[in-house]
Amino acid sequence: MPKPLDPKCQLCAKLPTAQAKVLHGTAGDGCWNPKVCHNRRSFYRHRSQNNLAEIDSVIVEPPATYFAVLYLYKESGDKPLHALGAELWLGQQPICRLEPIHCFGLTAGKIRAYTDQVLQAFAKQYSVSLYQYKDMFEITSSYCPVRPCPLHPES
Repeated sequence: MPKPLDPKCQLCAKLPTAQAKVLHGTAGDGCWNPKVCHNRRSFYRHRSQNNLAEIDSVIVEPPATYFAVLYLYKESGDKPLHALGAELWLGQQPICRLEPIHCFGLTAGKIRAYTDQVLQAFAKQYSVSLYQYKDMFEITSSYCPVRPCPLHPES
């Protein structure tokens, strides 16, 4: 019986090699093994293509609905919020973006009020009803795209 697929390796295979080495190398969780990881990543990336070549498929357009997502740039755990951004999506495509901003000095109440204003602005601009964010993604603050940024003084 074959060994079951490793969900961690499946996710890692979707990342660029450099990012995978950072996340899983000595600076990350330490599971990167250069002797096996390159082949394993290739296997996981091409596995679905090889398996689906024999199966018929059908395409059904998903319903086009509006939804908003919130991006929170922060370290995991009970750490302060570094930055936040948001996007409005229609179906499978983002149609409007709030460029990320730093949250230095903002209280939790001010951040909540600001994110509510963003939802209202999206709703007003596109004449839709948005009551809450459909999803929130926590991204490590080292990926903060705002420049200048104290985490990236060289930029």
